[in-house]
Amino acid sequence: MQNIIITAADGYQLGALYATPPGESTGTVVISSATAVKKEFYLHFARFLVQNGYRVLLYDYRGVGESAPANLKASTSYMHDWGIKDMNAVLGFLVNEKKLTGIIWLGHSIGAQLTGFLENSHHVKKVIAINAALGYWGYFPFPKNIIVCLLWYIISPVLTKLYGYGTMKAVGWGENLPRNVLMEWRKWCMSKYYFRSFLMNYLNTDAFHQFTTPITSIYTSDDFIANDKTVPLMMQFFPNAPVEVIKINVKKHTAKKVGHMGIFSRKFNKDLWPLLVEVMERA
Repeated sequence: MQNIIITAADGYQLGALYATPPGESTGTVVISSATAVKKEFYLHFARFLVQNGYRVLLYDYRGVGESAPANLKASTSYMHDWGIKDMNAVLGFLVNEKKLTGIIWLGHSIGAQLTGFLENSHHVKKVIAINAALGYWGYFPFPKNIIVCLLWYIISPVLTKLYGYGTMKAVGWGENLPRNVLMEWRKWCMSKYYFRSFLMNYLNTDAFHQFTTPITSIYTSDDFIANDKTVPLMMQFFPNAPVEVIKINVKKHTAKKVGHMGIFSRKFNKDLWPLLVEVMERA
């Protein structure tokens, strides 16, 4: 895959990877990461898509991976910047630099949740939302909800105060995050309404009413975060988008645990990955 730099409207430079298939292309896919996950986590799945004829773009949000400053404590980025600035920069690169449209936006968790901020969403043919769920800790099953509650109320504020940034690696929750990103994420996840208050302040509305691109929301049955309550609640943020919700019964496809992150593991390249491509092509 080719290493590229995508420059956002505010001048921030994002690390990205771009690949094209050797023959005729089937289409274009953006893989938009989950929170605190580097783009390289999706490399095997991206190569699988390229083998199936897709152009693929992977990128890191500001503050993560190759888009992080050398000193994370110096970062002033917020989580909402990922949707408002970074996602629009990525879409703009494909539309303006590569002259592409009809793009499939495959968002994992937050990578789908913030797509309502896409300004030129008419260039997006469809959104495939993987385990995208309203993040309020109280909607998670016991005892996971207690663990996440402790993370938000005690662990993350203490660690952030001590180190000056979100030490997510220390708690096993992915890559370290800028302080403002973690604190905004924390605020959203401590509310039953998630980031609706931010939408009211920024868009003067409580949902992405302007977003009309079709969404296929896929979640795995063994994911405690994306569950039967939180996935439909997240889709309510897109009241004018055609939405299809698909629950994958993991036990019908594999004896292995999938959870919130595992669907992109290459150990599922023969059972779950073809299913994802099938849904992408028919959605």
